[in-house]
Amino acid sequence: MSKSSGFTLLESLVALLMLSGILLLLSGLIKHANKMEQAISGYHQLEWEVFLLQLDNELEEVNYLSSTSHEINGKVENAEGEIVAVTIKKNKQRIVKSQSNGFQPLLTGVNQFVCKENNHGVDFIVTFVDGKKKEGTWIFK
Repeated sequence: MSKSSGFTLLESLVALLMLSGILLLLSGLIKHANKMEQAISGYHQLEWEVFLLQLDNELEEVNYLSSTSHEINGKVENAEGEIVAVTIKKNKQRIVKSQSNGFQPLLTGVNQFVCKENNHGVDFIVTFVDGKKKEGTWIFK
């Protein structure tokens, strides 16, 4: 046998086997990451729809007063018969409903909350901390 440098057939087969295994693992990892992205996207959509339903329910009895670029203002009669102010605004990374010196979180993970009054409601755009944007409208009566 001669002493020449190079790979033997066995070394080449081992290298190809390792490369094949790595590529199979990488392929499976990419497929799993895609499924996780779809699941997270579906969760964001579900969270958004729940927020819209909750916002509509919370503001059902509220009489609209005004809106600024970052909040919605109204008034409502409380259990004691007093008229109290209600505000929907961004507080830290949440959208909250403020009423009678208390607040209720409605949506979390919010980076920006922009409101604009139109003829029969308030359009709002929510930008989440991951950069995704969602739009909604509250139609007041």
